[in-house]
Amino acid sequence: MIVCKFGGTSLADATGIRRAAAIVRADSARRFVVVSAPGKRFAGDEKITDLLLRAAQGDGEALRAVLARFQEMARRLGVEMDGELRRAAAEIPARGAEYAASRGEYLCAILLAKYLRWEFVDAAEVIRLRDGRAELQPSYDCLLRRLKPLKNAVLPGFYGADGEGRVRTFPRGGSDISGALVAAALGARLYENWTDVDGLMSADPQLVKDTVRVPAVSYRQMRLLGAMGAQVLHPDSLLPVMNAGIPTALKNSFHPERPGTRIDTDAGANIPCLTGRALQSGAALVAVLSPNAMALCGPALEALRAAGIRPRSLEARNDRLLLRVRGRCLPETLRTLHRALVEEKRARDAG
Repeated sequence: MIVCKFGGTSLADATGIRRAAAIVRADSARRFVVVSAPGKRFAGDEKITDLLLRAAQGDGEALRAVLARFQEMARRLGVEMDGELRRAAAEIPARGAEYAASRGEYLCAILLAKYLRWEFVDAAEVIRLRDGRAELQPSYDCLLRRLKPLKNAVLPGFYGADGEGRVRTFPRGGSDISGALVAAALGARLYENWTDVDGLMSADPQLVKDTVRVPAVSYRQMRLLGAMGAQVLHPDSLLPVMNAGIPTALKNSFHPERPGTRIDTDAGANIPCLTGRALQSGAALVAVLSPNAMALCGPALEALRAAGIRPRSLEARNDRLLLRVRGRCLPETLRTLHRALVEEKRARDAG
């Protein structure tokens, strides 16, 4: 059995819903689906969750935009959502910010469930939260009891309920956590996380050109990348599936035929992964993760020296290099190291 989670960009419009449904239907083992709220459809568009937070503050225009967008998606999919949207229109301005913020996932899950003709299960029934974090065992117990009898179901991500039944949300990006909790509770053989990228890339494509897909990476390496600021998966989403021994597949919903990245306990990235983050001191910390990190120390320093970048410090361990540089040098440091450690090596291997 496979548990799938689809991100907001994958579900931004009716075409995205159809694409996600086709992916799910392509493998009968994909029995449970967790969804984010619809994301941006184009540059300059607004995410549904941002609109909902404004609607909770009394912005009628934002509320109308949310309802109109779901109405249009439902119309194009041939799904009836009038009752749900009427209730949302009444409740969103009246029940507080967390409740309002959760309605994007709630409505998206109902929409996909109706389109697939699957059961909808409200996350407030099965996910227990306290202070923005999941209460693991109570959540597992509720999920198993509610989902085990079902053949298929769609659940909203990002929220659950507290001990008094009030809707509570995870931090932004928390739908990743919801998906991992469902997979862990049900003992899935695989957790698929579907986004708009091909998987884990060797560096942030917004900062570095010519990045390459990393075929496999360990949970430990992913946690290190997350701690260093890489925004691939919410850090709290790794522990449930890691502890349950369930591999995660990062996949591109726009190109489902592409292999993606596999995250597993025993996997290992044979391509260096680079990330970095600014520090409050004005410096920046850069990490190079590789099982051959010690051997990369010399080439890394040589490339930085040639580019006129002098690290303030360098720490080399078996599986990673940590460099401290001036904050303004962060983008160029990442590009320089990527050229030397990833692109040039790839060219040599190809030659």
